[in-house]
Amino acid sequence: MEAGIDSDSDSLGSEAARLLRYERQLGLPGFSQTQQEKLFMGSVLLLGASFVSRTVAMSLAQSGVGTIKLASASLSELSSARQFLSSVETPDSKLSFQLLSEPLMGHLEELMVAYDVIVDGVERWQTKLLASDVAMRLGKPLVHSHSSGLRCQVYCMVPGRSMCLRCLLIQLEMEDFPREEASRFSSLPALESIVGGFQALEVIKLLSGLGVSQGNELMRFDGLSGELEVLRGLDPKSDCPDCGRP
Repeated sequence: MEAGIDSDSDSLGSEAARLLRYERQLGLPGFSQTQQEKLFMGSVLLLGASFVSRTVAMSLAQSGVGTIKLASASLSELSSARQFLSSVETPDSKLSFQLLSEPLMGHLEELMVAYDVIVDGVERWQTKLLASDVAMRLGKPLVHSHSSGLRCQVYCMVPGRSMCLRCLLIQLEMEDFPREEASRFSSLPALESIVGGFQALEVIKLLSGLGVSQGNELMRFDGLSGELEVLRGLDPKSDCPDCGRP
C-alpha cells in the first residue's frame, strides 16, 4: 500500500514538473492546462527539412508538441536539420527524421495519414501542390508557406473552410509560377525565422484550439518594406474537385 502511494505521489510530482516547463504559455489568457495536454498528444509532420522547417520544429518542441517528424527527399538537408535540432531540449516531444524516396506520389499519403497537422516546408511548388491534394483528400490541415526574395506568405489550409493551393495560385494569378521556379532558392535566415514562427503559431492554434485559425486568409509579409497584408475570403471553390468536395 505504501509503495502504491509513493508511486502515485511520484507520478503527480512528475506531471507537475512537466507542466512547470510550460508555465509561460500556461500564463497566457485563454491558454489552459487542457490545451497544453492537447499539445502533448498532438502530432505534426513537416515536409522538408529547410531552415523554415527547423524553426517550426524547434518552436513546437519547446511548446510541448508530442510527436514531430521532419521528412525530406534530401539526405544533406535532413543531416543539417538533425544537427541544428540536436541541442534543443525536447523532454516531452518525440522528434524524428525520415528520408523520402522520389517520386513522392504514392507514399506521401501513407505518411501523412498518421499526423494531425501537416506543415509545408518544401521549396518546390510541385511538392507543395501534391501535399495540398493529399491533405484535402485526407481532411488534414496544411500550414503552407512560400518565400521569394524578401517576400513571404503563410496560409493555413483547413479542408472544408479553405480553398486548396491550386485554387489559391489561380486566385493570386500565380498559376504559371510553378513552371518558373528559380534554379536556386534564395532567402535570409532572419526572414525564414519569421515564416517559421508564423507557421508554428498556426500549428499550435490548430492542435490546442487556442483562438481562431484563419482557414480562409493568406498572410503576406514584405521583409524589405515591413508591410503586412492579409487577403481574406479564400473559401473553397464549389467547382474544384479537391476543395469543393462536401
